[in-house]
Parts: sequence; structure tokens; C-alpha cells
Amino acid sequence: MGGGRRRTIEAMPLKDIFGQAPAVAGLLSAIQRDAVPQALLFVGPDGVGKTATATEFAKARVCRTPTAEGDACGHCVNCARVTAGEHPDVVRIAPDGEFTRIWQLWSRSGHPPGSLETLPFAPVAGPVRIYLIEKAETLNDESANSLLKALEEPPPYVQFVLCAPSPNGVLPTILSRCQSVRFRQVATVEITEALVRLRRLDPHEARVLAAYSEGAPGRAFRLADAPELRAQRDVLLDLAARIANGPRIAAFRLAEDLRNAAKPAKAKKGDDDADAADRTARGDLGRALGVLAAWHSDLLSVSLGGKSAPVVHEDRRAALIQAAARYKPEQLAGNIEQLLKYRRHVARNANAQLATEALMLQLIPRAEARAERGPGR
Repeated sequence: MGGGRRRTIEAMPLKDIFGQAPAVAGLLSAIQRDAVPQALLFVGPDGVGKTATATEFAKARVCRTPTAEGDACGHCVNCARVTAGEHPDVVRIAPDGEFTRIWQLWSRSGHPPGSLETLPFAPVAGPVRIYLIEKAETLNDESANSLLKALEEPPPYVQFVLCAPSPNGVLPTILSRCQSVRFRQVATVEITEALVRLRRLDPHEARVLAAYSEGAPGRAFRLADAPELRAQRDVLLDLAARIANGPRIAAFRLAEDLRNAAKPAKAKKGDDDADAADRTARGDLGRALGVLAAWHSDLLSVSLGGKSAPVVHEDRRAALIQAAARYKPEQLAGNIEQLLKYRRHVARNANAQLATEALMLQLIPRAEARAERGPGR
């Protein structure tokens, strides 16, 4: 495992990766034809299944008894070791903080051995050695340029798989040496069905989490596996209803309540790194803004479609109807855009207090919209 990390991966053969049929079909076809490019770049939004697919692709490549379609059997010793994160020829390289650094690739004094130091040596347990770079967009200039040298003339037994949200975040010279495989956002109904099937969730709960995931199954499964985060939702939705009834003078208090509501219900232990704690806090606030975005999407649906319009938060329809009456549809559409914009700002290190205060001033109903009006009129 690159960077000294070990993890247990949830097993899901390539054929069972949902929502990414074109990508999976292309990979299986390449495996069957023995025509897999030595460098692949999986491109798509975070959480859509790039890393999960890369893991199962690696498993298929080292499987001792693959299926007729080229997929992994899931049962042989090599499959088991990949699932456990312990296969010597499947090397995962994750960022060290915000960047993937050169010492993670090539040995440097004071650091563990670099993952690419094994390049000259033949694989020990399978036909290929696979280097999976989980977040290629985090390669700094030094590490990206050093990786380029390896991509230009890799040994015949080496396979590179890089994952990134967008080609724009990858050095053009690296991009030119990789075959891109595109991953798309997954339909809400597909994520809902997967949560019901794989996590045994109630269909209503599954629909809510699927809506919050914004087409990213990985995000939905993380929410499903964190009951303390699901418990936060009620607090955030109560706050969302208060925003619709709040005067502008209450914006700063509401912003503070939002920041407090975004904090995890249980303190995270074992993390003394201030930078890591800051990233965690920003992630928590980002998820909270996602909940508010889903709520405002419901408000817009009710505002345009009337009291019986389809909504995600079915159990709060009465509150949605009451709140929607205080907005014009134009402001609700703008609110959704602002929520997504400020979520990006927070992820990019914007001051959380200033950002949430400015956002709250945008979200509170404007005075001219508070005339009595029925939803859908």
C-alpha cells in the first residue's frame, strides 16, 4: 500500500459497479482483448465510483481465475488480498494532506520507501503490477514531473490508473500519455435502489440520502454508514425552516447556528493535525450546505408545482408549503445557486464565518417576496 496505508475495500465486481455501464463495458472489453492501455485516467466527479472501479479493475487484472468476461472471480487468493488492501502488486498512492508528494513516489531521506521504487522489478504474485494514484489532481509540480518519466516508458508488466475529477487538474503531458475513461453522475433512482439493496435502508431514507449525494454513490454510502450524520439532518432541516421565517437582522445568528449544526455529533478522535481538522470541519460544513440545497430544491418544486409537487423531504411537506409561500421562485433558484457556490468557496478555504454570514443574508426571504401568496401560484 502506497504511503503506508492499508484498508479493507468493499468487494463489488466490475459487473456490479452501478451507474457506470459504458466505463465498465470498455474496461472489460479491453481486458478480454488483452488491449489494456498501460496508463488509464479515470475522470469524473468525486464519489461517482472511480476509485471503486479502479480497485475492481486491479482485481480483475491480477485474478487467478477470471470470468469469461474478464472480470475478477472474487474468491481466489489474489482477489482476497486486493479486497483486504494487502496485495503486493496493487499499490495505492493517496495524497499526503493536500498534495501527492515526490517522496511518496520516489525514496527520499527521512521518509518511507517511495511506491515507484518497485518499477524495475517484476510483479511477485500476478501478471501485472498496478499503481493506483487516487487523486491525480493533487500531484504537485515536482511529483507530477517525476511521474511523467515513469509514464513515458513503463515496463511491460506495469499498469497505471490515475483518478481525477477533471482532465483540467492533470498536467497536460500526463494527460497525453493516458487513455481517459469518463465516469458520470448516477441517477438518483439508481442510488436509491443500491442503498435499499446494499444497506437495507428504508426506501424513504434511501431517497433522501440519494438526493443529498448529488449523483455520487460514494457520498451516499458514506452518509448511510454514519448514523450520527443522518441524525444531524433533523437539526439542519429545523434550521432551514427557521431561515424562511427569519428577518434579515437574524442572519448572523442563523449563520452561527448553521456552523454549530454542521459540527459532527461525535468528536473525531486521534486527529491532532490542525490542517486535517480544518479539512474535516470544512467537509462537515459542505455537507450541511448540501442539505440546505436539497431543502431549497424542494421549496422551488412546491413553489412552482403546488402543494402536491414531488419533494425529497416528504415527511416535512407541511413545513415546505409554509416556507415556500414566503419566497418567489426566482429567489429560490438563486438560493440553490448561492448554496452550491458557497460550498465551493468553503472547500477552497474561504473564511467559514464570513461565508456563512454572507450566505444567510442571501437565503432569508426578501421583503418584496413576503406578500401573501400561495405556493404554485
